[in-house]
Amino acid sequence: MNQRALYLRVGAMLLGSLLLLVGLILAFTGDRWHEGQAYETYFRESVQGLEVGAPVKYRGVTLGRVSHIGLVSAEYGATAEEQVMDPTYRLIVVRFKIDPRRVGKLPTTDEVVKSGLRAKLANQGLTGVMYLELDFLPPGENPPQDVPWTPTDDYIPSVPSTFAQIQDSLTELTQRINAVDFPAIAKNLDGLTSDLRRDLGDGGDVHAVLDEAHTTLQDLRQRLDAADLPGVTAQLRQTAQAVQTLADGKQTRALLASAQAAVAKLPPLIDSFERTANHAGSGVNDLQAELIPILEEVRAAVQNLRETTESIRRDPGSVLWQGPPPRDKRP
Repeated sequence: MNQRALYLRVGAMLLGSLLLLVGLILAFTGDRWHEGQAYETYFRESVQGLEVGAPVKYRGVTLGRVSHIGLVSAEYGATAEEQVMDPTYRLIVVRFKIDPRRVGKLPTTDEVVKSGLRAKLANQGLTGVMYLELDFLPPGENPPQDVPWTPTDDYIPSVPSTFAQIQDSLTELTQRINAVDFPAIAKNLDGLTSDLRRDLGDGGDVHAVLDEAHTTLQDLRQRLDAADLPGVTAQLRQTAQAVQTLADGKQTRALLASAQAAVAKLPPLIDSFERTANHAGSGVNDLQAELIPILEEVRAAVQNLRETTESIRRDPGSVLWQGPPPRDKRP
């Protein structure tokens, strides 16, 4: 009786373990049992870490699973010559399925590809496990690759992964560094240093140029010291003050006032001439009586103008300096 109960317990334990294992398999691979829209893409880089059943994500959201990984040469029957000559037959084909329940209404593949939908490999943390990432990228910068065969499923172009891009950049940088002739550059630098050291010596051209520049600077400094720039500046300042004083002087203002008064007398004088001409027919006596005072005023104005002109000719500075300029007491 005890032995039979032991067998029953062991059997129940095995059955429970089997059911638990089946439940775990269904939990982790439940999406694989669901039929979805099939797609395929191709990669030039290694797909190490990507396995069948790996998730297909769009910006972190799982949309499906990888269903197949293989070689293009085996999938599309490439000949040995095609595998050697045509690099497109060396690609890796990855097929995957998208669950429509997670996406909703699926647009046509041509529409999403023209909009920039691309597939690339991505790492899950630091474990080395990879998954397939879908995202929209600029279509002009990531053109789709043309293939000489007809894809079995809808074709979504791929782009290199971030790691592959970094690796390609480092490879290109290494090639450029290796192409630089560092020994020749070091030799040229050594020769340039030797030439400079020789030219800086007593007989070099650079030494002569430096000596000439030093001599020029000394001569310029001597000329500046002899020019007495502070004295010239002081004289210019005094001249400016004298000009300002002259402009504000009483004689200048009086001269301007006299000129203004003389100008103001011109219109009446002209009117007087016009009136005299209008009354010329009234008689010679009347004309003489009116012309004599006018001629006397004209004669007096001409005499004043002559005296002013003679005074300016004898002493031009009297107009600007309010008198004769001071004599220079220096020998």
